[in-house]
Amino acid sequence: MKKLLSDCLKNLQMGLRVCCFLPVTTSQFVINSDQLVALILLDFLLANGLDCLLALPDPVFDSYALPTYALGQLAFLLQAYVIAKLWKKASLFLTLSVLALAVSPLLQGLIHWDYYLERGKDLPDSNYVWWAGIISFYSIVVLGRSIYIAANRKKFLTAVFVLVTLAAASAEFAYFGDYQKFWNSDESEEQAEADPWLEYRNMDAEQLMYQQPSLLAKTLAALQAQQPSKAEWFFVGFAGYATEDVFSKEVNFAKTLVDKQFATAGHSLNLINHLKTRDTIPLATATNLAASLKHLGGLMDKDNDVLMLYLTSHGSKQHQLKVSFWPLALNDITPKSLHEMLDAAGIKWRVLLVSSCYSGGYINELANDTTVVATASAADKTSFGCGSESEFTYFGEALFKDALAQQPSIIKALQQAQQAIGEREKREQQEPSLPQLSVGKLIAAKLDNLVAN
Repeated sequence: MKKLLSDCLKNLQMGLRVCCFLPVTTSQFVINSDQLVALILLDFLLANGLDCLLALPDPVFDSYALPTYALGQLAFLLQAYVIAKLWKKASLFLTLSVLALAVSPLLQGLIHWDYYLERGKDLPDSNYVWWAGIISFYSIVVLGRSIYIAANRKKFLTAVFVLVTLAAASAEFAYFGDYQKFWNSDESEEQAEADPWLEYRNMDAEQLMYQQPSLLAKTLAALQAQQPSKAEWFFVGFAGYATEDVFSKEVNFAKTLVDKQFATAGHSLNLINHLKTRDTIPLATATNLAASLKHLGGLMDKDNDVLMLYLTSHGSKQHQLKVSFWPLALNDITPKSLHEMLDAAGIKWRVLLVSSCYSGGYINELANDTTVVATASAADKTSFGCGSESEFTYFGEALFKDALAQQPSIIKALQQAQQAIGEREKREQQEPSLPQLSVGKLIAAKLDNLVAN
């Protein structure tokens, strides 16, 4: 036992020399099966201990990490075995394995230092990324040097081994990344198992609804009346579905772009259903939309100004734009109810953009000579791109991010968006959503004059 420990200590000392880029040869290591087992056990205990230390004061053991760790070690040993066989040098298996495991303690320490920096948030994101990149690069270089020495300085063998190791590690992280730590803090464990609706359940729904009149009034009061004798754009964004971030992201981007491209600053507002903005931006409700449109109707020159209304949410086969902020019971927007809101506001010139599944059902109800109606899909088709991970729906990306960012004509931008969506869906082998566009006879010339001015 004493010799086993002294040999192990010697291997660790030589491993430290490898890490410090000091001269070292394979003859300075003690290479045998006993050392292989001892170094694997040391690596296992060190990973456990450091995980537990970082999880203090309330560490919780994750038993799923055991098979994940075992799989990683097995994959490493198998590739060492295969390479030794291909090179027809049986001793290479132990040499590769022992030298790689001899540098593992320092690399384990660096990996856990990276975990500490990530969890502690003591560094700005940019600095953390920089440190994480240095740690990753150094670890790869040290691993490569240990393999290079074990392989008797054969560059091709070293490159193959390192590349295979990185590929295996990447695959392991992709499939088992959530189960690599033996110990997690009780807080992170609770967060992982938390009810995704907890914040909604804890929300004071009554207070949220009662604050809407004052919040909406404050937002509307900040809007400016149109300038006399000048045709201007007004904009309203409506993000109707609270539990998917894409809709709020989309209307925020759209408002910023339209403010710049169509000079709507002071003439634009968003209505958004989202936890993060519920106390600062009025909710996307039918009541708030109707009130906003009526207020804008009073600010606009009805004969000259144009409203751009962008509604984005889920949609139903019954052509209802979903308005949802659980646990609030909110009314969906239908083509008829939207038509009535616009008529009640007295807004004549309208560019109505509806991004949802089955949104083509809005065309017949809303189309007239002074209106543009564009929808993300046909009346019987679904559209694509919703979800919290998405930045845009397909329609929103094609129109606002791509076409309108370069194209001052809203009609040409909508035509470009239609084409781009069709091409994207074909590439991705999606069932065509068939975006719809209706341009009234009178509004086409009206919008051309606005672009010319």
